[in-house]
Amino acid sequence: MSREKVREYAVATGVEDPAYTADSAEIPSNELIAPPTFAACFTVGRTDLFDDPELGAHTNLVHGNQSYELHQPIRVGSTLVCSPQVTDIVDRGRMELLTLQIDCADEATGEPVVTSRGTMIFFNAPEEAD
Repeated sequence: MSREKVREYAVATGVEDPAYTADSAEIPSNELIAPPTFAACFTVGRTDLFDDPELGAHTNLVHGNQSYELHQPIRVGSTLVCSPQVTDIVDRGRMELLTLQIDCADEATGEPVVTSRGTMIFFNAPEEAD
């Protein structure tokens, strides 16, 4: 995670806290962190997870909800290893609710950094009348 990407994110989201926008010369590199919501940059866009043929073809997808559990600050310069898994699939007639959890850990220490949980709502095509 680079200092520049964190700064770009902070500017784009209106974050003015110097902890996220300061020049690296102003703050020691081991103290530079990303805003907690920066986790969305590396957890939300995992559409490749929905290519599983067992899930079927879903052309109508809505992002239902999203939550993050931060175990420690997201540190600039760290490399995170993220492991996704589908934790639940619920059939609601014309809808299927898929819950996805992504656990991200610091590659160097193995310690958990952030857990993302989100629900995707897939709308199935209506059955054709006989």
